[in-house]
Amino acid sequence: MSRMLSTKSASSRRSWSIVRRLFLIIFLLISSQALISIAVSTQLRAAFLKNYLEQKLERQIIGPLNLISERLDQLTEVEAIRCCSLEDYRSFLPEILPGDEKTFLIAGSAGYQALQGTYAFYSNKELERYSRLAIASNTGFAVVTDGVVNPIAVMAVKLSGGPQTGHLVYIRPVYEMPLIKQLARTKLLSELMMMFSLSAFLLVALWLIFRPVRRIKEDIASIQLNHLDSAELTVSGRPTELQPILVEFNKMIERLRQSALNQKQFASTISHEFRTPLTVISGFIQSVLKRAIDLDKPFKDSLLIANGETLRLNRMLSDLLDLSRLDNNQLTVRQEIIDVKQSCDQALRLSRKAFPNLIKDNLDQVSLVFARGDSDRLVQCLENLIGNAVKYSRESGEVQLKIMPLDNIVRISVIDYGQGIPEDQLEIIFERFKRAQGVSLRDGDSSSGLGLSIVKMLVDAMGGFITVKSIVGEGSQFSIDLKAVDEQV
Repeated sequence: MSRMLSTKSASSRRSWSIVRRLFLIIFLLISSQALISIAVSTQLRAAFLKNYLEQKLERQIIGPLNLISERLDQLTEVEAIRCCSLEDYRSFLPEILPGDEKTFLIAGSAGYQALQGTYAFYSNKELERYSRLAIASNTGFAVVTDGVVNPIAVMAVKLSGGPQTGHLVYIRPVYEMPLIKQLARTKLLSELMMMFSLSAFLLVALWLIFRPVRRIKEDIASIQLNHLDSAELTVSGRPTELQPILVEFNKMIERLRQSALNQKQFASTISHEFRTPLTVISGFIQSVLKRAIDLDKPFKDSLLIANGETLRLNRMLSDLLDLSRLDNNQLTVRQEIIDVKQSCDQALRLSRKAFPNLIKDNLDQVSLVFARGDSDRLVQCLENLIGNAVKYSRESGEVQLKIMPLDNIVRISVIDYGQGIPEDQLEIIFERFKRAQGVSLRDGDSSSGLGLSIVKMLVDAMGGFITVKSIVGEGSQFSIDLKAVDEQV
């Protein structure tokens, strides 16, 4: 068991898909290129933003710088000598009206003094840090990105006067700038569009690339054993990579065609050649049984068994011959208006002679019923179903045959009260040479596994359907549905 599981797991690991691998490779290549493009564009964007922000802050700081410079120019000589204390810094700032999280402060020898309300957004440590970065910069401009949620642009300009006048520092969050907001939205939309376009492009490309493969798959799926003569696939017009596979496939079809032909000829020949001697043997046995009145019982029983086996072998050969005709497209099944009651009555008479079980029917309770089908083939189907019901019932088990006219169909059911069929076996019982597992035959009975497959083949050829309902331990019901007609024409 463990070996089987390991074999299954190894097999599942070995299976792989060309489509998935190709999709993954293309996706990785394009994603790598996209990441490189994003990295380059990010660097260019950072350089652009730095220049843009520097110019923007330079323009915006001019107004406050002029106001403070005018205040410095208005100082008397004594005030200029005493300048500048934090109180002086505080008096320079009230006329500046920034807004939002933008703020100004003066940093000089007296310390740091910011606009009123600044500390709602920034701490003293943050203000000192931003100011030092800008003042230490060669251009008086810095963008702070580390340790903050959003980038901060800082511009520092030296005020007129000595060191004590200090620098006017302008602090502004980058994300509050309209252009930056627009760029962020544009970047997000462009990345989403790129991802969507990439996925759509890959899907369309793969669909186009593998369309020939799908067409080949459809052509192969339409191949049937009965039509191998027309099963060869065209090579011209196919992708170059697939042509060698198609050539080998056509060679395989040719080998299958020859093998199937040999098999059909063998089955047909065997069926024909065996039926004649079997008929002769059966005839002699029946003749002896009729004429030899004083035959001892052991010899008579032996002849009866031999005759039964001869008839069973003859039925098997008839089934094989029908299958051979079907495979060669030579099976003749008519679709004409038939009297269903008459066909059922004939099948009942033959079955009651062949089997000892009690076979009940409801023919007396049903008026004339007509359907489209083949009378002889319907009798053959019902004989097979009744024989099958007898095989899997007790020796004294009852079998029923019922006709049920329904809307647009006539249903003929064969019901037994035998072993029943497991639910997981219901799909395979109509396949050739298949028997339900877990169901046993009575002593002396045998099954070739052809009966139900013959029935399904004939019912399908008549344009009908066959269904089965079964409960283990309670029995089975096989139903043939034929298209009903109003009256015989």
